[in-house]
Amino acid sequence: MIVLDCSYTLAMVMPDEVRPAGMAETAAGRMLVPSLWPYEVANALRNGLRRRRVDEEQVAIVCARLEGLRIETVGAADAGVRQRFIAAHTHQLTAYDAAYIELALNLHCPLATLDATLADAARRIGLRIVA
Repeated sequence: MIVLDCSYTLAMVMPDEVRPAGMAETAAGRMLVPSLWPYEVANALRNGLRRRRVDEEQVAIVCARLEGLRIETVGAADAGVRQRFIAAHTHQLTAYDAAYIELALNLHCPLATLDATLADAARRIGLRIVA
């Protein structure tokens, strides 16, 4: 069981990305994401299209690849805005990135990320990182 962030997931499926070294092992296991993940991935694809990093055909291929992965979306724990603000502020992260850490902590599993800031914050609190 492993929590994936947007950066790691996109590296698994984008045509111009270097595949993560542990990708095969990660894809063979149970992959979990917080409920904000589809929005982050969709936004990254939209930005990629706008910046001409990918075209519409490539976006369709990436979406098909994503749908082929067995990624499970997990709803957020019952926590208010204040608690989420404190978590993000404490670790100097966006609230979005803090959601990945929160999920990995709650499930006692590693976090797959290629985001150096997120990885550093996760390591500081004892999470194992897969990159």
